[in-house]
Amino acid sequence: MINLADTFKSAGIYFELYDHRAIYTNEDAVIIKEEQGFVGTETKSLFLKNKKDDHFIFFTFTTKSTDFKKIKQLVGQRLSVVKPEEMEALTGQKPGAVSPFGYEEKVPMIIDAELLLQEKLVFAPGRPDQTMVVLVKDLSKIVELLSIETYDYPLSKSEDN
Repeated sequence: MINLADTFKSAGIYFELYDHRAIYTNEDAVIIKEEQGFVGTETKSLFLKNKKDDHFIFFTFTTKSTDFKKIKQLVGQRLSVVKPEEMEALTGQKPGAVSPFGYEEKVPMIIDAELLLQEKLVFAPGRPDQTMVVLVKDLSKIVELLSIETYDYPLSKSEDN
């Protein structure tokens, strides 16, 4: 993992970084968010793979279920969630603290289009004892800076009315 704080700082990308006790559940995240006072939309990053062991990140809301049929249509192949032990061995990250970006290897990112309607995004930058907040308007700069291939996970019919 690259150091996102250093990378964003040198690129002039606004971020907030909070140190706190480790978070592994949504319940803990709510408590820490209240204690630390940060503001933004809670996100999750699912670490996925295809049959060839190519990896992908699905960046979405913590509370949203994943439509794997929609993901298959989007990327043209079936993806599944990487087992926690395998993910930890590959990335050094624990479940519940997966970063949406910052990988040494190229990991395409599937971005939930509904996230783009928010103002700030809250995520773990690869460590369960840190939380990072970025502005949605800077997401395209981050993607460009880190040379991330992206896919737009479309709004569902009930969300775009």
